[in-house]
Amino acid sequence: MERFGSKKDGVFAAIHWGVIIALIFLTALSIWMKFWIIVPVLLLTFAFFMWMWFTTNYEVQHDMLIVKSGPFRWRIPISSIRRIRRTNNGTSSPALSLDRLEITHNQGSILISPDREQQFLTRLKTINHKIEIES
Repeated sequence: MERFGSKKDGVFAAIHWGVIIALIFLTALSIWMKFWIIVPVLLLTFAFFMWMWFTTNYEVQHDMLIVKSGPFRWRIPISSIRRIRRTNNGTSSPALSLDRLEITHNQGSILISPDREQQFLTRLKTINHKIEIES
């Protein structure tokens, strides 16, 4: 098994950590104002954002690409990957950077942003030499 983390760019970091700081502030304010009903929601949202930030990664296990981001998991057979192309598509996805790869496979497509991108592509291509890689 080989694990690749997600690239993390400045835009995503600013947005993500801005939301986390806002959640901390709102939680403290809610406690101070004794608005207890909202505190669990804020804490769960805070935990969700932290979980996403620290666990988004991509694993190559034998013949399977496993994409993880917080509570979400995708299992993509590497043999089903047809094409990989670079994109800056900002659509919601398990990627913490706008420097992304769109992986098209038999079941659809997914956007990811692996660090060590060249090693990641080489690893997938080693398993499935039919993958078409577009710049």
